[in-house]
Amino acid sequence: MPKFSWRAGLVFGLCATPVALLLALFSAGAGHGHWVLARALYPIPMLVTLLTDKTVTSLSVGLAVAQFPAYGAFAAPGGSSRWLALVLVHLAAVATAFSGVLDYF
Repeated sequence: MPKFSWRAGLVFGLCATPVALLLALFSAGAGHGHWVLARALYPIPMLVTLLTDKTVTSLSVGLAVAQFPAYGAFAAPGGSSRWLALVLVHLAAVATAFSGVLDYF
């Protein structure tokens, strides 16, 4: 995989964020949805709800808004090794989010 500057990764993450947030909000269905896309796209912010009384708070929203730009800024300059590390961490968080620990979502 080619290496890019952290700025290019940040910009790509900023561009991906609105689309991912809309998909996650659609999945949440005003609180009455299935939350599948929210847990798949934003597993770490969803897992933070375990610390905030099983509620999506401004902490979770802030983490969700920052997630993809941070992913891009971290992984873009490192090439394949950073992308692999990022994918593995994200997949581990997704597996945890779907493990039943978030039974209220």
